[in-house]
Amino acid sequence: MAAVAAVIFVVMALFGLAWPFLYTYRLKWKRIALDKEIQYFQNRVAIATSDAIPGRATEQVLGPVAGTSRIPASNDDERQLAEREAMHSLIKQALQMGAHAVVDLKMTTDSYQHTDPRKLLVFPAVTFTATKMTYTGTAVKLVLADSSVEGRRGV
Repeated sequence: MAAVAAVIFVVMALFGLAWPFLYTYRLKWKRIALDKEIQYFQNRVAIATSDAIPGRATEQVLGPVAGTSRIPASNDDERQLAEREAMHSLIKQALQMGAHAVVDLKMTTDSYQHTDPRKLLVFPAVTFTATKMTYTGTAVKLVLADSSVEGRRGV
């Protein structure tokens, strides 16, 4: 009986030591996956902080879009992931609306007190200051360069 308790204690101790490394590793790979998806989407949707895309005319304003992070960010790694989550959400929403671009992009942060309840009775609930990232902008359709050329050919 004492040997079983000792083995359980050692396993729990090793898991406790490995948990921060596993968490950081998971954040890193999630951030890399979001970066790849954002890069793919940005090839389809132009993004600008100004009110227009340089060299392109706006055909139609589709409306406001917003992307918000889902994780409570409390350190730099989590903030980077939260920023990418918010951008990913904004771009996906713009694509669903049929936008060619997002203009007037702004980022806001909101800090709040987050309580992380633990499932195990051994650990108490932890309260910390968390940050939520939000990107907002306006989804627009751009005049396609090919459509003006085809229109002139038909005339």
